[in-house]
Amino acid sequence: MRWSSVFRKWVGFFTLGFLVALPAMGTEAPTVVRKEIAQVTVTVRTHAAAPFPGLSPEDIRVYENNRSRPVVSWVAADANSKPLDLSVVVDDSVKATLSLQYHDLGNFLQDLPRGTRVRVAFAHFGGNQVVQGFTSDYRQAAAALRLPVGATEAGGSIFQSVSDLLAKWPQDGNRRVLLVISDGIDINQGFIESQPDLNTELQRAIDLAQKTEVPVYTIFARGPGALEQNLFLLNNGQSCLLRLATESGGQAFFQGTYTPLAFAPYLAQISNDLRHEYFLTFKPLQGLTAGYQNMRVSTEIPRVRLAAPARIFVPTVG
Repeated sequence: MRWSSVFRKWVGFFTLGFLVALPAMGTEAPTVVRKEIAQVTVTVRTHAAAPFPGLSPEDIRVYENNRSRPVVSWVAADANSKPLDLSVVVDDSVKATLSLQYHDLGNFLQDLPRGTRVRVAFAHFGGNQVVQGFTSDYRQAAAALRLPVGATEAGGSIFQSVSDLLAKWPQDGNRRVLLVISDGIDINQGFIESQPDLNTELQRAIDLAQKTEVPVYTIFARGPGALEQNLFLLNNGQSCLLRLATESGGQAFFQGTYTPLAFAPYLAQISNDLRHEYFLTFKPLQGLTAGYQNMRVSTEIPRVRLAAPARIFVPTVG
């Protein structure tokens, strides 16, 4: 075969491949934009002596990455047709004397907003033992509370357990709230890593709570053993519980470094919060990639405080 024939054949193949590729080269990738509307759950809190105010969308200020964003809607969460789902998680490593607080917990469950469903679980070796699935029979839920194991090795990482529960929570559109009873001490990654700014399991739990829009409430309860005598670990545990609660839009409760004598005052505050939750819808910033963005919600109404997650996860569409 002559070289001229080979050359013409290869030129033909190249030209054909180029012509076939032209449509693909000229086709632009679909545009991916951030979700145009974002929603977050906000809790309205007032001073004890202050009457509960009626807030309108004009009273709400929302900031994403310190930039003001337009409020689209502000709707009471109880106006939603979907029920409230509350998960109560007890750290299996806390002292068995926690059972002295079960009477207060039972009364709290009886006082939940109408239609609320309750699930009871024990955080165990980084997972969860669900002793009562979601039910509206509050007496049955209270009766499911058993004695904690009361051994440090039984707890594992409480924050790994929280992440496990959040990741497996049914995505059914219901409003969700999590109550965690624990000492917050997590040395699975080491003593130094038990600090709130170094604990990667804590950060993962916070990420999931923010992404799944679940406010987390925490009540400190002391565990047994030598770890509870270490003030460094006790402070770290409480600080971790505080971070988890406040950065998810919930609230943390402590009474020194010991299990509170009564849970009733704290549970009453949680019950009040559950009756004053709102769905805030706003327009997020565009031109950013999907992910977590810092967020702040406030109002200028006197004696009123708004609790919301410290960050919001905004996905992309398209």
